[in-house]
Amino acid sequence: MSYVNLDDRIHASNIPAIPDIARNFLQLYVNHTFDQASFLKLQQLYPDFFGRLLAVINSDHFNLTTKVDSVEEAIRLAGFERVCQLMLCLVVHRTLSAIRIRGVDQMLFWEDSLRRAVSARMIGELIGLDASLCFTAGLLQDVGFLLLFLLSPNKGMLWAEFRKREPDARYSMERNIFNMNHDQAMELFCQQWQLQEIIARPVLAHHRCDKLESSELDTQLCRVLHCADWMAAVYVAVDKNFVINRCRQILSEEFEMERFRTEELLAAIPDEIDLTSIVLGIPIKEHIKFSQVLFEANIKLSEDNLNFQELTLRLEQALDERDRLAAELNKELGLAREIQRSLLPPDMGEHFPLTGINISARDLSGDFYDYFTLPDGRIYFNLGDVSGKGVNAALLMAKTSSLFRGLGKRIDHPGELLAQINIELCETSIHGMFVTLIAGIYDPKTGLLKLVNAGNPPALLFTPQGLAREIEAAAPPLGVIEDTVFPEIVLNLGDNSLYMFSDGVTEGYTESGETLGLSGLFKTIATLPEQLTSHQRIERIVKRIQHNAESPLRDDVTILLLEK
Repeated sequence: MSYVNLDDRIHASNIPAIPDIARNFLQLYVNHTFDQASFLKLQQLYPDFFGRLLAVINSDHFNLTTKVDSVEEAIRLAGFERVCQLMLCLVVHRTLSAIRIRGVDQMLFWEDSLRRAVSARMIGELIGLDASLCFTAGLLQDVGFLLLFLLSPNKGMLWAEFRKREPDARYSMERNIFNMNHDQAMELFCQQWQLQEIIARPVLAHHRCDKLESSELDTQLCRVLHCADWMAAVYVAVDKNFVINRCRQILSEEFEMERFRTEELLAAIPDEIDLTSIVLGIPIKEHIKFSQVLFEANIKLSEDNLNFQELTLRLEQALDERDRLAAELNKELGLAREIQRSLLPPDMGEHFPLTGINISARDLSGDFYDYFTLPDGRIYFNLGDVSGKGVNAALLMAKTSSLFRGLGKRIDHPGELLAQINIELCETSIHGMFVTLIAGIYDPKTGLLKLVNAGNPPALLFTPQGLAREIEAAAPPLGVIEDTVFPEIVLNLGDNSLYMFSDGVTEGYTESGETLGLSGLFKTIATLPEQLTSHQRIERIVKRIQHNAESPLRDDVTILLLEK
């Protein structure tokens, strides 16, 4: 199974070269033969490394029944494959940890990798899978994530924002920001390091195990890695309630694991990575325990010294106070919703080239769109998505929308306009928030269109024949890097239709329970009846992910359609 296209292969030269020790050692593994003479030669060339390897083998991490005096003895007892896996972990860490990328905290990256590794090992032990293989695959499964920033070092400032997202959201964000995912970067790495025979297939497929056409072992390992990814996210994702519940669901679905067993595994992770980091020589920072995770998730209900009566009384008082505050908050949110809706442009009717829709997943939306006509008849438009949720996102949305409308009346080049807004947001942004934005200016008289995509999902330009062109992001989101240049794409709209949308559309769930995805959106648009109006077409798209008025949306949904 291969995910890398020709455009992605141009980055292969930026992947760190495989060290000689790894190449020679792995060649022995790939050939499925243990050549003792070649192995002794390797030990003579790299005595320090093999000394370190022997120390790890004799630790509790390797779990041999007896101590050994040499690596050859360990190979005889545990098998060459298992020793090779351990060697691979040490070499990959030593090679990649030497790389410095501005904005990327290497120590935290390897701490997260250890969480995946120990999670995978614990699951493997419970289900009877090779625990050593599970650990190795777990440690390496997100190496491609680090490689994405190595291939695009100017985006390192986004690393912290990526890290605090849950696995599915981060996977989608990778495609929007890098135009590729970490499994594609990992495939380049596996090819250059000749790892296809060891752990490549399950690692490359751990976000879509149902697509893996391979052995039962590979499928099981893939499912283990998928679960380990979510278990590690419990300790770093912002929405811990959601991630914990998702962990329970996934482990139950994949391995019929009881809820108490899942929480036992999650609680064991901190101590496991403390021990493993010492044994492998992978330094980590002080990190939180599972009890603190639960506290942050608002699962801890009371202080330990409260007895039942005190808790009941305080709970009643808290509920009364909650009801009072909720009433006040609902009143304020209602006013905020009205203000936010007033920032959206009015519906200009079917004769107007632009049609839009915005549906909030919560009380307030972080998505927005806008358009207005300049005195000469040209039309400025935009569609944006603010990182995060709630009031902070809504305020940043209002600020960005206001800046666009205010500055757009005197700056008639969208690239220059976004550069000015970006400077303002960089000066005042907080908590690492940013805005993905696609914007342009359209002349109805000539059909000329200037377009800029800053970190937004690709716009789809459809011809009347149903063919489509993707217009990918050519610049990072606003509010990240102050001196960013925002390239403009110039084209003639003609009889084509330009669909712009937020990631809430492609990440929305269809009736079958699967995410719509870019391909699903493409098929939906391509099969729309020709006689539908622009409003009706947008509504048909929304119905794919909102099946009725009560259907909860995963994220805000915003669509903007431009056509003659």
